[in-house]
Parts: sequence; C-alpha cells; structure tokens
Amino acid sequence: MDRPILGRERLPSRLDILSNGLKLDVRAHQRTYEGAYTRSAIGCLSFSILIIKLFSKEFLPVGTIYTVYGSLLYFIGVHKAAGVDTYYNPHKDMEIFKTSGDTIVLLTIISLSAYIAVLVLILRM
Repeated sequence: MDRPILGRERLPSRLDILSNGLKLDVRAHQRTYEGAYTRSAIGCLSFSILIIKLFSKEFLPVGTIYTVYGSLLYFIGVHKAAGVDTYYNPHKDMEIFKTSGDTIVLLTIISLSAYIAVLVLILRM
C-alpha cells in the first residue's frame, strides 16, 4: 500500500539543533521577554485606560504617562525577544553571554521618570 505523498515535510526548528540545556535557556528568555515584559506592559496600558475613562479630565496627563510607559515597556520586550537567538550560535559551537544590564538601566530611568512625572502632576492638582 502506497503512502500518500505529502507536499512538504516539517521543516526543522532553529531550536532542534541546540542541546536540551540551551533549549531550556532560550525558552527562559522567551518567558521573560515575551511573557513578563508583555504582561507588565498590558497592566500599565490597562491602568491608563482605567484612569482615562473613570476620572475627570484633570487626570488625562496621568493616563497619558502610563500609556507611554506601557508602550515603551512593550517595545523594549519585543526588541529583547527578537535578539534571543543571537546568544546561541551553533555554527561556532559557542554561547555568547551578555547581561541585560543596559536594558535594566534603561528601564530604571524610564520608570523613575514616569513615576516622578506622575507625582509632579498629582501634586500640582
């Protein structure tokens, strides 16, 4: 009995060539950058919608600051998630270790700026 001819077999994933330990590391990076950063951004954006919809027009700048903050947080997560596969180069049989120190400093500056701006806006009301 002949088997039906399939148009195309499954293409191998980029993760198929990595060892199990490296696959675990790549998935951990994805959970952090695609998961935690995205959830935090969605929380900030939801909070901004809540402020804009429920409160008076005086709170519109506060909602706008949270909208910008959530958007920046989301795009930083997308940028970091896009670069995860560059840490593992199987053709050179090496792992490139790079800390997220620059990103953490950037997020700290953005967060402090946003919270100081919100505090100033609330104190001026």
